[in-house]
Amino acid sequence: MWLWRKKFDMETFCTVITKNYLPLARVLQASIEKQCPGKKLHVLVVDGEVTDTHLRIIKPAEMNGSPFFKEIEKKYAHTNIDFYRWALKPVLIGHLLSSGYTKVVFCDPDLYFIGNCDFIFELLDRHSVLLTPHWVDLDISKSEDCISAVLQNGLFNAGFVAANDKAKAAIHWWASMCHFKMEKSQNYFNYVDQKYLDVLPVQFPNVLILQHQGCNLASWNIQTCKREWINGKLLINKKYEPIFIHFAKGTIINILNQNDFLLRTYLDEYMLLLKTNGFDLLENLEGFAPAKYATTLYKFKHRLRIRTRLKKFFFRLAEKL
Repeated sequence: MWLWRKKFDMETFCTVITKNYLPLARVLQASIEKQCPGKKLHVLVVDGEVTDTHLRIIKPAEMNGSPFFKEIEKKYAHTNIDFYRWALKPVLIGHLLSSGYTKVVFCDPDLYFIGNCDFIFELLDRHSVLLTPHWVDLDISKSEDCISAVLQNGLFNAGFVAANDKAKAAIHWWASMCHFKMEKSQNYFNYVDQKYLDVLPVQFPNVLILQHQGCNLASWNIQTCKREWINGKLLINKKYEPIFIHFAKGTIINILNQNDFLLRTYLDEYMLLLKTNGFDLLENLEGFAPAKYATTLYKFKHRLRIRTRLKKFFFRLAEKL
């Protein structure tokens, strides 16, 4: 029993935030506790002192001995706080692995677990790194921008990266690249911390590309990870139960505008939990006007847009015949 408990305690989640996103970290932790009981969330707060009795708060000073931390801090901390946070993802994973944790799952703070995730840690018994594809729609007949989007942004989403203690070389390389350059580029070379992940399955051993399409549900995979209500429950592509949703801005908007309406219950639940933690999600969503989605005019336009898409699809199909 003691040996099992020790092993269990060496498995953890982590995230990186600025202090204004502490409510998101609390809700993420609550979803982890519900779906993966016993697991804790380490939270690196990059811009000030915070206290929380339920989270394991990490101060930047604790990272001083980690490879590339001081260099990344000097390069980004006072110039671009987003680049600073993103560049510290692999540094935090490496720090926890070096501190004795055998399995570390990094999550962006806007992830929300809705299904049991024990299998993720079980996969880390056999694989050094786990990555989730964006699963973007690559049908060029629907959008001429689909290929350029995936080449620019990367094959994998950096909002979720899991690693075990045999992945230190891969995580070290990722940290070195984040220190080398963080930028959003149109030249297919750089997309902040994310594009570098394309290299991991090729250059490092035992990297697994997660095929479970209930992981990392978001706006970018609406078409390829089809949400359906079957026999009283939500399934993805008729096969996968949803595990976690990535509530990025695009995901939220697509749920509210009914393009992704089957995730609306989870969004409502998420927003309520955030509100109980003093954070109004929609008020903090930059450039977002929630009132427009409730108007009769918007609902009419939404129905019209669906009909227009269908017409375009059948027109393109006819052109090929």
